[in-house]
Amino acid sequence: MKQAIPVLILLLAAVLAAGCTSGQTSTPASQGDTLYAQAESAFAQDNFHAAMDLYGKAYDQYKTEGNTPAARDALKKASVSARMIIEFPFNRSEIVALIDETFPGVSADRKAGFLPCDKSQCVTSDGEVWYFANTIPNIRSHNFDLIREATAQKGETPFYDQMKAIAFAPPVDGAGNYQNPVAWEGTETLSIPAGGLPKTGTLRLWIPLPVETGSQQDVTIISVEPAQYVKSQTGTGADIGLVYLEVPLDRVTGDFLNVTARFGYTQYEQRFVIDPAKVGTYDTNDPEYVKYTTSGKNIVVTPEMKAKALEIAGTETNPYLQAEKLYWHVISHPYSNVPHVRLSAGGTPESVYMLESGFGDCGTQSMYFAALCRSLGIPARAIGGYQLVPGHEGTHFWSEYYLPGYGWVPGDVTIAEGAEWSYDATDDERHQYQAYYASNLDPYRYVIQKDVDVPIVPAPGDVVMFDMVVQSPKAVCDTCDTDPEFEMLSDWKVIVKKA
Repeated sequence: MKQAIPVLILLLAAVLAAGCTSGQTSTPASQGDTLYAQAESAFAQDNFHAAMDLYGKAYDQYKTEGNTPAARDALKKASVSARMIIEFPFNRSEIVALIDETFPGVSADRKAGFLPCDKSQCVTSDGEVWYFANTIPNIRSHNFDLIREATAQKGETPFYDQMKAIAFAPPVDGAGNYQNPVAWEGTETLSIPAGGLPKTGTLRLWIPLPVETGSQQDVTIISVEPAQYVKSQTGTGADIGLVYLEVPLDRVTGDFLNVTARFGYTQYEQRFVIDPAKVGTYDTNDPEYVKYTTSGKNIVVTPEMKAKALEIAGTETNPYLQAEKLYWHVISHPYSNVPHVRLSAGGTPESVYMLESGFGDCGTQSMYFAALCRSLGIPARAIGGYQLVPGHEGTHFWSEYYLPGYGWVPGDVTIAEGAEWSYDATDDERHQYQAYYASNLDPYRYVIQKDVDVPIVPAPGDVVMFDMVVQSPKAVCDTCDTDPEFEMLSDWKVIVKKA
């Protein structure tokens, strides 16, 4: 799941604060209170640009008045306001000009249908319509002729060209569900410029680490530095891999605060040949069954979700064949970049967003698939970390569902959709490639969490945080005037290579 865009980093760094929250106390009728009330009114009317500005002014005024708790609360509200609109930088004239520049050969009539406001790819704020930062990539991915033209110009189709040899190869006889192991070693580095940090207070950091899964084995955490600031680790057997540090900012010396984690693991290709007649019966009282069929924060089971799942499954009752139908349903929706930050800030579950809009990237697609499965009583989850496809490494999510007698069966709708972007693949090759990713998975993976929305340990408290996924550090700072979670995106580097 791609989390960072330049506009997001720059603007959030200027106006937001994370971890600087507490209940608001105020001096009655103060100027800060007046600005805060104006900001609250603007936010309630969906005037998020104005609200962000007014909350920022209230923060400055509260600081002048010496009301620190109220100042921190105003910055928290400024953060929420910014997250509601930060992924939508273009007004109508700007996005139209960008479309004209990017697609000069496309007719005006066709381009007129490129702006899907009815599908939440634009928002209204302060009386003006604002368009999603990734509108152009979404136009390409929704129009196969345009994306195939782009890949033909580059002479490469991402993911498909690199993974098709694996997808088209036969499984190794007698090797079981986990075969073709690849040993990996990784280094994560966070280098924060010391000049941007306060001189006092504590910086709390949660750094992601690998966990053991059926396919990710022999996980070893080699080191985490500076070791003196490490307070706890979740361990490799947990549902999410995290190391927690508390850094006293008055002890930071030099030009940078450097945090480094080193680790190793073995990742196996997953191959499942499933006989529907041999799928067992679920123990519905098993705690794991209950855990992964229950509605969650972003994998949501609602009457509407269940109705859609039943519509897709039809009269089919076998859980494997049901899951296959759900997979092909999700894959029928072209890949779309999604405004995750706004969805998180506004409390919109990702699976519901895709159900209602049809738009989804790797994370949203995986959560939607899992929600559909859970609606039918099939345990499912969205597993995440990084994909390590050579030349295209990046944050990623995919799905797993559980079958009695077989275990956790993987699926990756997003990597599978890469076949549709190929300019030279045949229809049969596209289908074969996509069928592979319905119940198999390549070994180019780094798993951090076994499901989305796994609680962060220790709990960060009442802060504004994008905590659905932990593919980059999470941070809380009790003396910061900016948002370290987003500032640090440009300071974070992950290198995982074959050992």
